[in-house]
Amino acid sequence: MTKTLAAPPVEPRVYPAGRAVLLFGVGPASLATRRFTVEGRRVQGVRLGRLALLVSYVDVAAYSADELERKRTDRDFLRTEARVHERAVERASVHAAVAPARLLSAFEHPAALEAYARAQYARWCRALPRLGDKREVVVQIFAGPHAPPAREPYLLRVTPYVARTARNWQPKCERRFEEHVRSLASACAAVASAARRIALPAKRGALYSAAFLVDAPGADALRGALADRSAAGVALGITAYLEGPRAPFSFVA
Repeated sequence: MTKTLAAPPVEPRVYPAGRAVLLFGVGPASLATRRFTVEGRRVQGVRLGRLALLVSYVDVAAYSADELERKRTDRDFLRTEARVHERAVERASVHAAVAPARLLSAFEHPAALEAYARAQYARWCRALPRLGDKREVVVQIFAGPHAPPAREPYLLRVTPYVARTARNWQPKCERRFEEHVRSLASACAAVASAARRIALPAKRGALYSAAFLVDAPGADALRGALADRSAAGVALGITAYLEGPRAPFSFVA
C-alpha cells in the first residue's frame, strides 16, 4: 500500500498586511532559514512541514489576477519577473535542491498560497527526491550558423514551448542531416533521467531542441557528446550548442 503524505497541521503565522505573495519554488525545510535579496526584492523561505516555500511578498494591486492578465503582453515586465525568478531559484539552489514553481505563481494573499501548498504537499514531497541534485541542460541543433541566446531570460525563451516528452521523439530533418542529429539526440537521451522536447516557434535552420534532466556526470557526458561529434557537424554545416546546467524548470508538472 502506498503511503499518502498528509499536509502538516496548521501553524500560527504572522503575514505582512495587505500583501500578495509570489512563489518561486519549493525546497526542504532547511531553506526556511534563508533570506536574501534579488534586484531589490526580498526573498525568503517559509516552512510548511518538511518543506520550505521560497516566496516574496509583493504589492497586491500589481499582482492581482486581472493585473497579471493585462501584463501578459508586457515584455519588459515579463523579462524582469523571469530574471528575478531564475536568480531566486539559483540562489536557493546553492544550499539545497529546489523544485521551481511556474513563472508568476502569484496569490492575492498568503492564506491562498498556504491553502494551495497544502493541496500540493504530497506531490511536492515526491518531486524533491526525484529532482534531487539534478539540473536541466538544453541541446539545440541548427543547420548553418546560429548565435546562442543572449539577453532574453531562459524562462521566456524555453519553458513556454516544452512538450511533455522527448524520450522516443524522432527528429525530422533533411536526409543529409538525419544520421548526425539522431546520433546526437540518442547520445543525450541515454545519459538523462528524463527528456522533454522544446517545440520552439519556427526558426530558420532549426533541426532539434530538447531539455534533458541530468546529474553532474550526465551534464559532462552531454558536453562530451557534442564535442565528440563537433567535427562531423562542422563538415555538414551544423551548429550545435548546449545551454545550462540550470534549475529543472522544464520538468515541473
